[in-house]
Amino acid sequence: MSFQIAAAIYNDPLIKKIIHTGDFYRQSIIALHGWTGDEGSMEPITKAIRVPNTRWILPQAPYPLEQKGFSWFSGSGESGWKFQKSFNLLDKIIEREREQGTGTERIFLLGFSQGATLAMIYTASRKFSLGGIISIAGFIRNVGKFRKKATKANNKTPILLIHGTKDQIIPVEESYKTHDLYQNLGFPSELHVFNTEHKIPLKATNLIRNFILNRL
Repeated sequence: MSFQIAAAIYNDPLIKKIIHTGDFYRQSIIALHGWTGDEGSMEPITKAIRVPNTRWILPQAPYPLEQKGFSWFSGSGESGWKFQKSFNLLDKIIEREREQGTGTERIFLLGFSQGATLAMIYTASRKFSLGGIISIAGFIRNVGKFRKKATKANNKTPILLIHGTKDQIIPVEESYKTHDLYQNLGFPSELHVFNTEHKIPLKATNLIRNFILNRL
């Protein structure tokens, strides 16, 4: 595993950690942490999923929080939400990966909680499809805007929704609604629920690994 290539390839202070599993890589997975997290928050999942020959990119969200950690969104429901910096960061990562020879069909977004929300709204707003989105305990904030953004240019992106039935922070019903929304818009979507709280279920690791490998 290598952490040394991040600065040379990206030259961005928000991209501090890149992990390679193998001597070469066939696909790239961008792992997006949850609210109050940082670039190290998603590192355990890179070891748990064990996807071979993969470049894992673990960026840090651009909006610092007063208490601790970072956020992919800034603002509130009253003042409005800002997330352009987050979109710009993902644009930069995906463009760099494409320049390195990785097609968008081999680029995956894996997000937890707020990171999952970012992954879903970002992909719906872009004019290309990705290898897949893995949303863990996520939700879609504005369904009306999401419907308007989603097009035939991006609805080939496979969607894997994972949620815990005991989640008290983002209820599992959010993923049920998201699954229905994706299916209505023509996205290939699947939903799996686990008997867990607001966290990444350990029992989902095989499911995530197979979801990625089956699309290569």
